[in-house]
Amino acid sequence: MFTLNIDYFLPPIEDIEYNQYKILAILKAFRKQFRKNKLYPAFTELNQIDRFLNTYLSKSSLTKSTDSKKIMTLFPDNTEGNNENNNNESQDDPETVEIIRWAKPHVEATMTEGYAIYEFVQSNLRIESIEPMPSYRDQGYFIVRDYNNAQLLLIEYSCYFFESKKAPVRSLKTKLITQVPCNKNYSSPTEVGIRLIEKYGDLVNPAIYICDSNLELPFSETIFPIAKGKLLSSLTRYQVKYY
Repeated sequence: MFTLNIDYFLPPIEDIEYNQYKILAILKAFRKQFRKNKLYPAFTELNQIDRFLNTYLSKSSLTKSTDSKKIMTLFPDNTEGNNENNNNESQDDPETVEIIRWAKPHVEATMTEGYAIYEFVQSNLRIESIEPMPSYRDQGYFIVRDYNNAQLLLIEYSCYFFESKKAPVRSLKTKLITQVPCNKNYSSPTEVGIRLIEKYGDLVNPAIYICDSNLELPFSETIFPIAKGKLLSSLTRYQVKYY
């Protein structure tokens, strides 16, 4: 799959038109993936590139004042205490600013297609805990049904912190334990999931969550990444509420 490389936007830019052609070709490939309902990894790349474009324009003294004010409103953290960076020659490269200003609406238009898929899946995935739940939930099992491929997956998860530039960030690590075939009209993934844990699991008093969905969408490119995000959000809300 094509990758939208940050180097396409940074100096030295020898041929603006050629870089524009490459960017458009990659965005077209991303849209093709979205129209097959395959959201990741293209959606992640687009979000990273869009943040980069916003940050670059917010630091450039060549950006028109109206656009700069808008960006400063949306991204205030990127504009404070950066007077030294604002005078940085690399941030004032005219060709770089030109291609970034040209690319931004194209990137945003492609992201809009991805967001439509993301919001639909997000609103139609159900993450539920299986009671009784232990007080410690940062490690446990995640039972996920891949409706499209008629599979039930047992996944071990662990939630942990890592340091970022601003604050600690929670992340989720997952490991597939086993998977079994199931009929698309399967009535009780919970019961089968519990039996799989009893057979294959080795955690003591684990937290158990289940994601059940009838969405016939690509599992690894769409369903599972969003399900992981919803599980992490659920774990984070619990942590904030009780700790």
